[in-house]
Amino acid sequence: SAARFARVVVTAAPPLAARMLPALDAAERARLEAVEYQGIVCASLLLARPLSPYYVTNVADPAPFTAVIEMTALVDPATFGGRHLVYLPKYCAPDDPLLKLDDETIRTRFVAGLRALHPDLRDDEILAFRVSRAPYVFALPTLGYLDRIPPLRTSAPGLYVVNGSQIADGTLNVDETVRLAERSAREILADVPSISAAVARSA
Repeated sequence: SAARFARVVVTAAPPLAARMLPALDAAERARLEAVEYQGIVCASLLLARPLSPYYVTNVADPAPFTAVIEMTALVDPATFGGRHLVYLPKYCAPDDPLLKLDDETIRTRFVAGLRALHPDLRDDEILAFRVSRAPYVFALPTLGYLDRIPPLRTSAPGLYVVNGSQIADGTLNVDETVRLAERSAREILADVPSISAAVARSA
């Protein structure tokens, strides 16, 4: 059944928000659709031993992933039952065929790439291998991007768009994301007189 709300906040990536919001005019939808995004295919491995003492090893040579991230260089392996958690991320365009590959194909490619860096890694040391895919992870700050950032408020009364594309001067990390959420919440609440007055009284 349909529900009606006085205010709605859409947090989907701009290209997805453009498809979800037919109430926007053509110019607004075009602005959302024009934001270029990077996606990711990320393998998570649970290993019997560490690969190196380093948290991040960026891979400059051709490889199926862009880095080796060893979480247990920062987090006590006891958290994972004495095992070692490793991420192998590969950033890609939202339409990259990599996003459609099955898990076994990705495993074959990624393990081969990992063995190119760590030839002594044995099959029995790979205790688990899982694949995550996300076509829209972060917006690319292309030339002139500051002039094209999607605004919080839309032309539809009570409809707001808030997402990572509005982080223009930082990376998509937890601190920046929380700052965006707090700033957006203040602006949205400012549009609601009764709530704004209550917040002011409690401050």
